[in-house]
Amino acid sequence: MSRPPGRKQDSQKISRELFVLTYGALVAQLCKDYEKDEDVNTCLDRMGYAIGIRLIDDFLARSSVKRCRSYSETADMIAQVNKIYIL
Repeated sequence: MSRPPGRKQDSQKISRELFVLTYGALVAQLCKDYEKDEDVNTCLDRMGYAIGIRLIDDFLARSSVKRCRSYSETADMIAQVNKIYIL
């Protein structure tokens, strides 16, 4: 099958769809594994925390960032990190 001419495949959309399907499958499996919703939320919270720590470690290892000394510097740094990892 060929693609229609002049139309590029949107890789961002595919990545988002893959993320949604993967995350949905993960949550569905956790719901089967745990009886209480609180246990599922606790597990997701632990996983999110671990992922966040790994992202922070990766960012600090790849960049030469100075220590943030104010709230505005911290907000600017978070915006910079979001551009790298999320967008």
